[in-house]
Amino acid sequence: MGLKQEFLAALRAGTSYQGLMELVRVQQAQGMTPEIPIRNSKRFWLEYGFDKEVDDGPLQNNLEAVMQKVWYGSPV
Repeated sequence: MGLKQEFLAALRAGTSYQGLMELVRVQQAQGMTPEIPIRNSKRFWLEYGFDKEVDDGPLQNNLEAVMQKVWYGSPV
């Protein structure tokens, strides 16, 4: 499974913010550059329509928290 698919599967499965961040850390330890999670999380945000509406559910909240961490360069 590719990095994008692995993260998306975890997100859809309801993985917690901490679990998603651990996945990002593992992927970065395997050589993924910081741009990949930034690009992927932005794509997921748009695909789920979160740019147009706020559902304030766990999927949106967890994705938003991960996005903030990776955008500001602090995935730890």
